Amino acid sequence: MKYFLLAICIFSSFKALSAQYNILDVGLMDQGRPPYFSLPTETDPATGLYIDILDAVGRETGVKFRYRFLPQARIRHLMNHYRIDVEPGIAEEWRRDKLELQNSIYTLPILTSSEVIVYHPSNINMSRGNRELTEFKPCSILGFADLPVSKGEPRNNKQINTQQVLTEPQLLQMIQNRRCDFAIFPEDVIKPKLSQLGLIATDSVATFDLKLRFTDQHSLLLPKINQVIKNMVDSGELEEIILKYRGLSE
Repeated sequence: MKYFLLAICIFSSFKALSAQYNILDVGLMDQGRPPYFSLPTETDPATGLYIDILDAVGRETGVKFRYRFLPQARIRHLMNHYRIDVEPGIAEEWRRDKLELQNSIYTLPILTSSEVIVYHPSNINMSRGNRELTEFKPCSILGFADLPVSKGEPRNNKQINTQQVLTEPQLLQMIQNRRCDFAIFPEDVIKPKLSQLGLIATDSVATFDLKLRFTDQHSLLLPKINQVIKNMVDSGELEEIILKYRGLSE
């Protein structure tokens, strides 16, 4: 009787796990990041470019994506330990730590992102496109990959360390309060905020192909997701989603 009950428990556990197999946890920054995604409210679910793309993928694959809003550094940690399944909008160049190289798999690109240098005009006197930033202090978000944009050696060989914060609002406040001189932002994210904050952005300093990053335990699912993305590209559905959130649709 004891073994029979044990077998029932094991089967029930397996059945529960199987039911959850098609529910994947997606890690998103807990401050929101329009147009990529906005936080849910008491009455409305999360919305945004990534959400629409994942919802479209889910409809075609039968996968349900469950969104978890966490600090960026925490998302990377949980991905390394298989406690988050998906991190959207990631370029492969940004995830180079040992565990990330071992357990990450990527879809076809879903978006091309242009990165720009953002600064306050009273902090830095430079023309658009100037890359000579070795004497200025950068800041970034903890958990984000730093993009090397400075050329040459710092004056007097003095190394300037990047100041790190937890959220993009804090990052913008750091620049406004002269606690750092510049930061790197995706043009999609920062462009709507520049005029109201009195900040300036350079022309693009880098472009990246953004993909859906999965943990490698979902490798069998990857070909099916890639086919869905390819179909979305071929049909124009992906472009429609991108234009919708970039504010370029008619």
